[in-house]
Amino acid sequence: MAFKAALSALLLLCITYSVAANSIMGIDMGSQTFKVGLVRRGAPLEIVVNMHSKRKTETMVLFDQGSRFFGADASSLQTRKPLATPSMMSLLLGRDSSHPSVTDLASKSYPVPFSFNETRNGMEVEVQKAGLYTPEELMAMVLGHARDFTSAFTSDGKATRDPLPKDAVLTVPSFYTQNERVALLTAAELAGLNVLSLIDENTAAALHYGMDRVVPAGEKETVMFYNLGATSTQVSIVEYSSYTLKEAGKNKTVGAFEVKSKAWDATCGGTGFDDVIVNYLADEFNKQWKKGDVKEVPRAMTKLRVQAQKVKEVLSANNKIPIYMEGLHDDRDFKSSLTREEFEKMASDLFDRSSVPITKALEAAGVKIEDIDAIELVGGGMRVPKVQKALETVTGDKELGMHINSDESMALGAAFHGANISTAFRVRKVGMTDVTMFPVGVRLSSLESESGGGWFGKKKDKKKDDKEDEEAWSKQATIFKEFGKMGVKKTIAFTHDENVAVEVVYEESEYLPTGTSTDIVKYNITGVEKFAADMVKKGLGAPKVSIQFELSGSGIVKLLKAEATVEETVEVEVEEEVEDPDAVDEEEEEEEAVEEEEVSEEKTKEEEPAAEEGEEKKENDAEEAKTDDAEETAEDEEKVEEESKEEAKKETKKKPKKKIKKKKTKTIKVMKEQKKVHKEVLEIKEYYTSKIAPYSSTIMKESVEKLLELAAQDKIRHDLEEAKNALESKVYSIKNYVTENEDSLDAVSTSEQREELVSLASATEDWLYDDGYDSEKEAFISKLAELEAPAESMFFRLAELTKRPVAVQKCKERLEKMRALMTKWETTMEQVTEEERADVFDKIEKVEKWLEEKLEAQGKLEKWEDVAFKSSEVAPMSKSLEMLVTRLSKKPKPKVEKKNETEAEEVEGEGEEDNLDDKEEGESEGEGEGQDEAPAAEEESEEGDEL
Repeated sequence: MAFKAALSALLLLCITYSVAANSIMGIDMGSQTFKVGLVRRGAPLEIVVNMHSKRKTETMVLFDQGSRFFGADASSLQTRKPLATPSMMSLLLGRDSSHPSVTDLASKSYPVPFSFNETRNGMEVEVQKAGLYTPEELMAMVLGHARDFTSAFTSDGKATRDPLPKDAVLTVPSFYTQNERVALLTAAELAGLNVLSLIDENTAAALHYGMDRVVPAGEKETVMFYNLGATSTQVSIVEYSSYTLKEAGKNKTVGAFEVKSKAWDATCGGTGFDDVIVNYLADEFNKQWKKGDVKEVPRAMTKLRVQAQKVKEVLSANNKIPIYMEGLHDDRDFKSSLTREEFEKMASDLFDRSSVPITKALEAAGVKIEDIDAIELVGGGMRVPKVQKALETVTGDKELGMHINSDESMALGAAFHGANISTAFRVRKVGMTDVTMFPVGVRLSSLESESGGGWFGKKKDKKKDDKEDEEAWSKQATIFKEFGKMGVKKTIAFTHDENVAVEVVYEESEYLPTGTSTDIVKYNITGVEKFAADMVKKGLGAPKVSIQFELSGSGIVKLLKAEATVEETVEVEVEEEVEDPDAVDEEEEEEEAVEEEEVSEEKTKEEEPAAEEGEEKKENDAEEAKTDDAEETAEDEEKVEEESKEEAKKETKKKPKKKIKKKKTKTIKVMKEQKKVHKEVLEIKEYYTSKIAPYSSTIMKESVEKLLELAAQDKIRHDLEEAKNALESKVYSIKNYVTENEDSLDAVSTSEQREELVSLASATEDWLYDDGYDSEKEAFISKLAELEAPAESMFFRLAELTKRPVAVQKCKERLEKMRALMTKWETTMEQVTEEERADVFDKIEKVEKWLEEKLEAQGKLEKWEDVAFKSSEVAPMSKSLEMLVTRLSKKPKPKVEKKNETEAEEVEGEGEEDNLDDKEEGESEGEGEGQDEAPAAEEESEEGDEL
């Protein structure tokens, strides 16, 4: 309960309004940078631009004086505070210190120290002057930042800010196992995200590629996706096809794809090439410095790493680059150079490794490079020219295509996948089938009795002692095979009379990443033993235990449910209808189907199962998402249904009738055997004994409280910065305005007043950058109020100098028009009484008097004194009067008394002649004179409304 309360408080701190499910983020969380794709109602699929107007954001956090900085803000300061700027947290999620990716990171002079926490069962990072943080907490901070700038992006141009988006799909590397995937989901939960699904990076790119591509029916297209990212290389072989779907009575061709294989090198990425350059530059500096090893200086190495990225980018387009770094370390400048040839020679091992996953992926899919129809390059690392040459040694003359955005396709594909699986959106159907490369097995054994005091390594009870000579019961099975589809369920069943211990493990496979623990999760299933004992008392046999597992679309294995059942054969009394031999048969008419139709029906019945099997095959071949391109309206669908019914009526043949004899029946009671199923839902308890374990509820609570405190501190800093920026902006605004409008301000102020205002602004500026620099928010707000009072008064008088005469003139014109209208209505609007017109005249005079008094008072004031009245006060004075006139203009004419027919005809004829005369004179807008004036009065009112 305390954890839920803390989590709710964290969400309330971040979200001060209700969250609407009107957008879904697709977050491509790279180890160096991340991109956010977005799908929202009424807008195309797009990439979110962050607060610095960039389409990708650095995956790092900077801690400084109790506050956090993200993205470009953190990146710009990382060379000054490398020990307080953790990054690469995706390499630490769900792993231990012996994992190859972790040891590789440790060997590359990563500035922020990290270690394995035995109590926490995971890695932790030590941030300078900020304490210890888990990778999940750091990743949650980055995801929270993504939510924040996505909200700012969707709110652009709006008066109020949009709610923070909640739903998201996150990309993961193909080699992420369950531990890494669960850790990322934990981070997302801490960030307040509702993760609809995880999706492999290459699968997301394949989905984006296939959004607008529909392979002709009966054909297939095989595409290889090559992804050289920041820290790894991934290759996927994908087969595109199509199938026909019946929608609203019409056939529609839908595109689909299936991932055939995956391969990777988890430590061969763009940062590997950076490290080659970093080591070269460090060695060169050591030769010049000659006082030690710069590789032991985190700040200098961070500078070299930033420089190395720039060098790599330049060498991708140039053959040589001069290198100069001022004050690299120990007040010493660094000067060197590097050629592309030298770089390619130093990184030859990486270039050789970069093409190996292609060969592995082809072998796993059972295809040759000649069978590949297209190759698509994604990821930033493939821009290195030598990488493309290395690929050509394997791909031959195949085109290395870049038909989709190599940087953004994964984020866009993830967002589209979210729209597919969400019920809030309707998007184009694209069938998607992803596979797991890791076989999953289950190990079953009898669970020791609770009488020993628990379930973990406790004593056996007496029943167990009696059976100690017997072989221990155990079973094992593969539940999800290598290359098996994701998003499926599997049930295993067995006969057993004891509680069950379940171990879910990764089975031996060449594809299982090095350093991965085979243990996934363990469960204790209880309730079997008690249920079995109850069945024995009833004279029944051992129960059948059924356990259902799921391999979700996110690649996570979970035990969903377990139950025990026992079938019992019982005799029950039932009623049956039988022929009554004593009753007399009756004749009645019955329709006789035409023989041809009977044959047709039998044929249809035989074909239905085959058709159903075909439909099931299609559904299993591709995991379909929701559709949004339903161009047919409900009206069209109804039309199709009606036409179908009409066709059915036309085709139906009239069946002849014949006389048949109907047998009389009677109801009797008989005893029959029936199956009775005794079922027990079993209790499931999940636990972990491996070195790596997901967050416990206790750790989750601690992390939530830690993030709450950080969010509160960030809010204080944000409010303080806003107050300081507002004061700074006002200082510059006042000084510039007074300088630029000296002549204009002379009409409403004295030179002494202007000089005092500028002096006050200068004094405030001095205070802002001196004594007041570290002041609290309240001090800045107070200083702003002191500065605004004289400035706003002076600037307001200048603005009123122009606005006030305009408002007065408009008001006078309104009053004159209304006075003229009242005079005219005396003869044209008899329904408006003398008293009503007199009331209007009286109100006009009162407004005119008010204006005269105010103008007289204003004329007596000196130019530097506050105004006698504001321009904004004038319009309301005539507004109520205009509304009164408008109401009078709509007053109906009095009814004319009925006369005899002759008189009525004469009157009617006379009226027609008057209307004609009116038209000739140009007054033809209404049927009577009184009605002519109502629109005019309304127009006057509308003009008054504009005031």
